Amino acid sequence: MRYRNLAAWVLLLFLISFCTYCNPPEINITPIPELIDTVTPTHTFTPEPVIHTPTFTIVPSPTIWPTPTITPFPQPAGCLRPPDDLTIIQVRGHNLNVRTYAMLQHAAVLYGGVIDITNRAITQGSFTSSEPLSFGTHARGGAVDISVIDKSGERWVILEDEIEPLIYALRVSGFAAWLREYGELAPDSPIHIHAIAVGDPDLSPNAGTQLTGPFGYFRGFTGIPQDNGIPIPDGHGGPILCKWMVDMGYSDLRETP
Repeated sequence: MRYRNLAAWVLLLFLISFCTYCNPPEINITPIPELIDTVTPTHTFTPEPVIHTPTFTIVPSPTIWPTPTITPFPQPAGCLRPPDDLTIIQVRGHNLNVRTYAMLQHAAVLYGGVIDITNRAITQGSFTSSEPLSFGTHARGGAVDISVIDKSGERWVILEDEIEPLIYALRVSGFAAWLREYGELAPDSPIHIHAIAVGDPDLSPNAGTQLTGPFGYFRGFTGIPQDNGIPIPDGHGGPILCKWMVDMGYSDLRETP
């Protein structure tokens, strides 16, 4: 009997366990909420603006002529307008106005040679009519004669190599200058340089004619009148024009071949 009751209890426990497995208890399951992306982006995207390219209408411009290039006046180096001072001074007993003497001083700088054109080499000045072979060119201002002879030794020597450089310097400084050869003006007339200051308002009429007359400097001649009317060509390269001379109304009057 004792063992029979034990078997009954075992059977009961088995049945209870089986029923529990077949009908499990209800379980309340709370659903998991959906995950939300909370990550902050590291770059902010900004859309590029839309650029509208304007449309231009090309209108043809009128014809534009090129600007002409201004060429400087072709004057030689050393051109310098002289002063306007016409005060008369004396240099070794010769009369000259300040303008003429200033031109001689400038020529001496350009020349740089051994002939002392501001002192000892002056043989005739201005405002004199003592030399008839000068054709009255020294009767007023702006005229001067210069010796080209070295008289320092026992024998006088013509300074041949100095003549052309000196004449060029005199012309650049504003003189119409020529060499007068020995005997060219009259028998035994001395060799010298004859110079007339361009633009001097005190020039004598004959001195002015030596500049622009039919035998004149700006026409490419020697300035010496000729009885036959045929002028002698300038042997020193023709006239030199500085801008200040052009401003005063002078020009190259040589005929074009």
